[in-house]
Amino acid sequence: MNEEYSMGWLVAGSLMLILSISDGLLVWVTNLVGATLFTSTLFFFGLIFLGTICLHFSIRISSLTNQVRTLTQHMGILHSEKQSLEEQIGLNSLGQNTSKLKKL
Repeated sequence: MNEEYSMGWLVAGSLMLILSISDGLLVWVTNLVGATLFTSTLFFFGLIFLGTICLHFSIRISSLTNQVRTLTQHMGILHSEKQSLEEQIGLNSLGQNTSKLKKL
């Protein structure tokens, strides 16, 4: 787990702790939400928090997938350009006859 998520976990854990310790606040929040049991209120906020985390990670994974796709396309273009340069100077690989490469 990275440091960027630690603040969110600390805030969520602190709020859950405060709600579970303070009876008056828990009763007020339970009435505000419209729940019948106090524990259902705590579970409700826990589920909201976990749903938010899942949504965040889904967005993050989609962004990383796009980055991987772009990098793969760039690598393919670079590989194609490398092969065309090797064909222009008559080399099968970069390890052979480096004097022609130095002329370029």
